[in-house]
Amino acid sequence: MVSVREQEQNALQGDFGEAWLEVVAAGCGLLHGRPASLDLQKADVQLFLRGVEQGTYNPAVLVQVKTTVDLRQLSDGDYSYDLDIETYDVLRRDDHSVRRVLAVIGVSKDGENVRLHADGTLLVGHGAWVSLEGLPTSDNAKTQVVRLPACNTLDHQGLRLMLRTYGVRRSTPVPDVDAWGLS
Repeated sequence: MVSVREQEQNALQGDFGEAWLEVVAAGCGLLHGRPASLDLQKADVQLFLRGVEQGTYNPAVLVQVKTTVDLRQLSDGDYSYDLDIETYDVLRRDDHSVRRVLAVIGVSKDGENVRLHADGTLLVGHGAWVSLEGLPTSDNAKTQVVRLPACNTLDHQGLRLMLRTYGVRRSTPVPDVDAWGLS
């Protein structure tokens, strides 16, 4: 059973991660905001790349942000995270009108998420993003381990890569239908 204190801490930690991503996006010149008034879609932050990119005007993605003190770094530098099955199942779908990605931010266990310095304020954390689109269903009941490539950074270069890869239009599969009955 999760205590009220732990629930409160998880909510504050999650809020920090979402705000962290929005601050980084704003610092990179990206538009950002909340996709809905309630988090019922497994999407916390919407990001936009202003302008035209690969034929798409203002490419956008919806980002599900997870914040954890348990982000594991693997021997090859990539990250590993235990994602709840409900979120995994939503993020692996390939029929969203706006594509979704997962961003996981690792924060310090001691709770020091912000450091004040003479030359500015430092947000403390690190992480990566990944698309789970098209992955198979999981046989697990509670969580699925997901791998986040370390090269998918949460900075200027990484967020622009995310938007250029998953924010642009893609072709829509057209079913084989003989509308005129000519077959």
